[in-house]
Amino acid sequence: MAIKKLEKTEINKEESSLVGTAFGVGFVGLMILVSYITLYGFYMVRV
Repeated sequence: MAIKKLEKTEINKEESSLVGTAFGVGFVGLMILVSYITLYGFYMVRV
């Protein structure tokens, strides 16, 4: 029982790190997208 529980926590740790990495990449992508839209908006206003 204890061994099974330990294996489960190891899997959860791997999953959480994977989710964290995916979230980090998604957040960076979102920030780039927002900054790009903002720059495009400023360009359209000036022209």
